[in-house]
Amino acid sequence: MKWLSISIFITVTALIWLIFHRQRLLSAFSVFSKGKLNRRHKILLWASSFVLFLALWDILSGIEPEGINKIPSPIQTVVAAGRLLVSGKLLEEASISCLRVIVGFTVASIVGVAIGLIAGSFLLANRLIQPVNSFLRYIPPTAFISLLIVYFGIGETYKYAVIFFGVIFFITQMVIDVVEDIDRRYLEMALTTGYSNWRIFREVVMPASWPRVLDVLRINLSASWTFLVAAELIGAQKGLGHLIAVSQRYLRIDDLYVGILTFGLIGIVTDRGLEWLSRVLFRWHYVSIKQ
Repeated sequence: MKWLSISIFITVTALIWLIFHRQRLLSAFSVFSKGKLNRRHKILLWASSFVLFLALWDILSGIEPEGINKIPSPIQTVVAAGRLLVSGKLLEEASISCLRVIVGFTVASIVGVAIGLIAGSFLLANRLIQPVNSFLRYIPPTAFISLLIVYFGIGETYKYAVIFFGVIFFITQMVIDVVEDIDRRYLEMALTTGYSNWRIFREVVMPASWPRVLDVLRINLSASWTFLVAAELIGAQKGLGHLIAVSQRYLRIDDLYVGILTFGLIGIVTDRGLEWLSRVLFRWHYVSIKQ
C-alpha cells in the first residue's frame, strides 16, 4: 500500500509539473497568472492537492519512529470516522461545536463590524476606539479564559464569550483598515456632490466596504474555531474539542485524527460557502478586480 501511495505521489507531482511547464507558469506569480489556467486544469489541480496530501499521509503512516505513537493511515481514519458516524457521536459533537461557533462568532461579527465601520469613518470615534482596541488586541485571547470562567462558570455562555473575545478586537481593527483603504476618489465625489457625512457613510462607505468586510469575516471565522477548542478543553462535556481531549487521554489516536480532520472539513465547506456568497452578492466587486 505504501508503494502505491509513493507511485501516486510521484505521478501526480509529475502531472502538475507538466501542466505548469507547458503553460510556462512554473515560477509565475499567482496574482498575475490565475486567469491562464482553464477550468479543467483548476479542478484537476484542486483535486491533486488532496491526492498529494493523502498519499503523503499514507507514506508517513508507514514510518514508526522509536518512542512515538504510530500515525494511523487514511483508511484507518476513515474506518474510525465511519464508526463514529454510525454511532451518531461525531454528528452530535460537531453540531454542538458548530452551534457554539455560530452564536459566538455572529455576535462578535455584528458588534465588531459596526464598531469598525464607525471608527474607520469618523475621526472622533477613531481616536476614542482604536487605541483601546489595539491595546486589547495584543492581549492573548486565551488569557481571558480564567477571567471568563470566574464570571460565567463553565457553561455555554462561557464558551460563547471565549469565541467572542477571541475575534472581536481583530474584526474591529481589520474593518477599520478596510474603511481607511477605500478609494478616496469616491469620498471626494460624494463631498463635491454635497452629501452629508452620514449620507457618505450610508451610501459610499458601507457599500464599498461590504465585499472586503466579508473577507475579514472569512479569515476570523477560522480563528473562532481555534478559540472554541480552547474553550471546550476546559469543563466541556460535549463538542469536537472534548472529543479530541478524550481521545488523547485514552490514546484513541484514530478518533483523535477524525476530530482534527472534522475541523478542516467544516472549515473548507464554510469558507467556500462564504466565498460563493461574496461572489453572488458583490458581483460588481469581482468584475472590477478582473478589469
